[in-house]
Amino acid sequence: MRSQLLRCIYYVTVDHFVAIPQSLSADLLYHGIKIFQVPYHSIDKFLPPRNMTPRNCLILCDEPELAHAFLAADYNVVAVLHSDNKDKHFQIPYAVEDFTELDWSYFVKYWQRYNNIPWHIMDTERCRIREMGPEDLNDLYDMYEDKRICEYTEDLFENRMKELQYIKDYAKNMYGFYNFGTWLIEDKFSNNLIGRVGFNYRPGFEDPELGFVINPRYWKHGYAYECCCSAIEYGKTELGFKRIHAFVRPENTASVALLEKLGFRSCGRYTINEKLHDRCVLDL
Repeated sequence: MRSQLLRCIYYVTVDHFVAIPQSLSADLLYHGIKIFQVPYHSIDKFLPPRNMTPRNCLILCDEPELAHAFLAADYNVVAVLHSDNKDKHFQIPYAVEDFTELDWSYFVKYWQRYNNIPWHIMDTERCRIREMGPEDLNDLYDMYEDKRICEYTEDLFENRMKELQYIKDYAKNMYGFYNFGTWLIEDKFSNNLIGRVGFNYRPGFEDPELGFVINPRYWKHGYAYECCCSAIEYGKTELGFKRIHAFVRPENTASVALLEKLGFRSCGRYTINEKLHDRCVLDL
């Protein structure tokens, strides 16, 4: 629905504009997003077009007081950092500094964060990998009905409201802070939930940890290898990981074989939740 789309970006400032490259403006317009540079007079006089709510807009702003005023008026705001405001303090979660390094997708992702819309992460040959959201609750419980999935991983909360709150908190504290986490795997053609893959941090270890689980209905079809390969490449090229690790129970022979196929090497054993695990490492 158009009412749920980012349609306009307003770059608002009192007396300083950082030039927006023509290539970026064209890229945004190609994806249906208009960008305007707007001299600021008064927030009372600043209104989007009549057919557009603040939800459909993204505000770029380089003055902290002005940015906070827009936030208070329910706009989605991104700070613009430059040489003249480097000593000012923005209490805003998102900021841009060099427009030449950005494309249209960066602004859509900022807007999605404000509106609690899960990010699309990547596509593989057969799958779509994306963030999870509250709307995925029922599909997750359907997938976890087959308890073989929990043989080597944690189950969902028995209380669905606790799981729902966990999903909301995870989106805010993991996706929102790190821009990665455990993602969902969907079949691109049927939209069925196939499993999960992604990265987390384990207390006591600096390296991001690869994790994966596949719906038993889709076992032995190569989905884990396909999605882990793509996740590892994303971690290297998009997230800048230099090394990742994974923990696996020795008796979980399928996952041991998968990690070996992915190029991981064994690097010691650890007891986690009173269970013995091999720690496997992959240098990227």
